[in-house]
Parts: sequence; structure tokens; C-alpha cells
Amino acid sequence: MTATDNRNRLLGAPIQPIVAPVWLGAERHGAELGATALHEALRSLWTPQSVGSHADRLRDAVILDCPVPEDAERRIDHRDLSFRDPILATSRALAGVAHEAIATGMLPVIIGGDHSLAFGAITGAAMATARPGVIWLDTHPDLNTPTSSPSGHMHGMPLATAIGVEGAALPELGEMVGRHQIVDPGDVVLLGIRDIDPAEREVIVSQGMWALTMEEWTDTGMAEGLDRALAYLADRGVTGVHVSFDIDVLDPTVAPGTGTKAPGGLTFREASQVVRRLGAWEGPIVSLEMVELNPLLDTTGHSTRVASLLLATALGMRMLPDRA
Repeated sequence: MTATDNRNRLLGAPIQPIVAPVWLGAERHGAELGATALHEALRSLWTPQSVGSHADRLRDAVILDCPVPEDAERRIDHRDLSFRDPILATSRALAGVAHEAIATGMLPVIIGGDHSLAFGAITGAAMATARPGVIWLDTHPDLNTPTSSPSGHMHGMPLATAIGVEGAALPELGEMVGRHQIVDPGDVVLLGIRDIDPAEREVIVSQGMWALTMEEWTDTGMAEGLDRALAYLADRGVTGVHVSFDIDVLDPTVAPGTGTKAPGGLTFREASQVVRRLGAWEGPIVSLEMVELNPLLDTTGHSTRVASLLLATALGMRMLPDRA
């Protein structure tokens, strides 16, 4: 495979895990532990007994070096982009690693860590393909800028940077792809959003972005709603799609171990259907991230188990092996 292949890499390509222990975007400890816990849980599931001939797809992980300022604890919740520089450095490093994996025929799987990882993940995918698209599975659109964000936390800002919203947090990332707008807003689909800030609502409407809120998705049906999103991206002619899966798209009763919960999310079986259907799509999925697992918020380990099962399912694990 090459970066120009219009094939879905979820079920067939070599898997390059990129473990990214980032918490600065959420300004809350725990997501960095989620990266390690999720990677270890995936490894424990991904065995010949569970995935048959797919077992040898999983490569050794790249552990991303994510700088943390010595005075990080004093910078939390100051609403002044205190962590902008280390997040920019991490984003550039992640973009480079993800791009290289895609360019060499692999599927980069970014294991987080908070959702500020999407800054680098989307940039890396965009570097590797002519017309990038994004499938955004999240409670939040993450379309805020430093001036519009109610919290000031950068994990709520990556998609705004990706589509080139004025005043976005990390416009420098556009230099890595040679354009201010890393991804055309028309080449993004938002699925499951339900906690939407006023400024984010305005961006979605003004940019004409394709979106299904959680209410709309429920009314439409999981399979039909996802199929509509995928058909839309296919019609747009995207050449490489990054899938971003935030654990908080799940209902808090399913996965309480995440930092920005909202009621009314996906059940486990609904989420499993979604990721299995993504694997069956004939479109060009080239990268995947799973973010915002925080084991400190669920010490039972249940959320880690749920997240790892969904990640393994997205990559091809089934209840009986060799039936992807």
C-alpha cells in the first residue's frame, strides 16, 4: 500500500501503534495513564487465539515523547494557552510519525492521551494524502478557538485549527501541509455530537459542515446515519480519511472513565456496530486515533476494557477469529 491507495487500512494493513501520553490539552491528569493502559489492554487482546492470522499485523509501538513543563501544575486552568508550546511540539512530532507510517503502507493508530492529539494526527494524515477527510466521533465538535473556548483547554480546539477557523490555536501546523486550511470543512463528518458550545454551533452552520447530533443519529439509526456520512465523504472525493474516536462519545454508563462526560451517548453495542461498519467501508481510511480514556476516573478498569474491545474491534477482532 501507498499513501495514494484508495483502500481502507483498518482490517488489512500493518498496525503502527503510536502511544501518546498527553494530558496538557485537558489540563487534567489521567489521560496520560489512559494511553499506556489502552495500549497494554490492546496487546493483551491481540493474540493469535483472538485474532487468528491478524496477530502479526501489530507492530512494536512508537512511544511519543510529550514534553511537560516543570511548572505544569501551576499553569492549570489559567485560560492563557499556557501549554501551547509543548502541545505544538507534540503535534509536530506526531504528525511526522503518522505521516511516515501512512507513507510506508501502515495504519497509524494513535492511542491517547487527550484529544489535543488530533492537532498532530490530522496534520499527519493530511501530509500523506492529496485530499484528506475526517470522521469525528465525539460528544464535542472541538471547534473552539482560544477566544471562544469556555474552558481555555486546548483539547477542545484541534478541529478548529484543522479547518482553518480564524484565530485557531495552532495555525503553524498548516505549514507542514503547505496550506492554512489543513482539511476542507466540507470534508469532515461529525457524528454523535451533543455538548456543543455556541461558537462551535456557529462554525458548523457557517461552514456548512456535515453533522449528525446524537439525537439525529438515534432517530436515523446507527447504520443508516453512518452510511450517509460515508457516502457523503465518498461523493466529496476524499483520498485519505482519519478517524478520530473520543471515548466520551460513549454514554457515561458505558465508559465513566473520561473527563468530559455528557448523558445520552452510544451504547457499547452501537459503538461496536459503528466501528465494524467503518472496517467494511470501501473508502480510504488511513489512520485512527482513540483518545480521552482516563483510568483515574474509573478505577474498576471497566472503561479501559470497553475502550480496548472497541479499538480491537475497529482493527478487525471478531467474536470468532479470521472473520473480519
